Amino acid sequence: MKKILAIGGAVIKTAKEELRQVIEANKIEMLIHNGGSIFHDFQQVVDDQLKDHSYPLSDLLKDFSQNEYPSKLVWNWVLGGAAPLGSITELCESKGIEVFMFTGQACDFWQMFGGPDEWAEFGRDSYFSYKHLVTRFREPFHYICMGSAVIHPEVFIKAVAESKATGFTADVVDFKDMYRPKTRIAKFGTYYKMTHKEFLTRWLTEK
Repeated sequence: MKKILAIGGAVIKTAKEELRQVIEANKIEMLIHNGGSIFHDFQQVVDDQLKDHSYPLSDLLKDFSQNEYPSKLVWNWVLGGAAPLGSITELCESKGIEVFMFTGQACDFWQMFGGPDEWAEFGRDSYFSYKHLVTRFREPFHYICMGSAVIHPEVFIKAVAESKATGFTADVVDFKDMYRPKTRIAKFGTYYKMTHKEFLTRWLTEK
């Protein structure tokens, strides 16, 4: 069974190449971003000035305008535009893999570059994405959460409750012990305490 994979920004930052290989090997049916992962996915392929996997928070507190261009690309995608070439999101969409994104409003720097109309459309899109997930959960599935401490666990458990899901497996992958992933998701499967790179590499060897 192909997996539903929900990721946080740390997966893009630390294991993007392994993630790309998993997608190219047709091991997932759906990719779910949080606000951090989609931003870093886009930023890494368009920002030539980026020396590390992201700008330090201390720099952003002084001047967050360096995030403007990738932020506008995220908004363009939220509003129905294309993902940038070379991104994980673009790879998934080119292969017919569904891509969704959940985050809280005012929780990401990229949201600061949107106005009230964009924020309203983002809320509407989140509603329909959530309802789509609920519908998918009414059939057997295998869900894996990697690198999200709050957003994905909370969305997941609400979708399970609304869908009355049965006959599913849900796993967590993180190098830290996280309360919400453990109590909302891993109670239905396994908590793999390891790095994202380690897990994805192991996944690639599975038949």
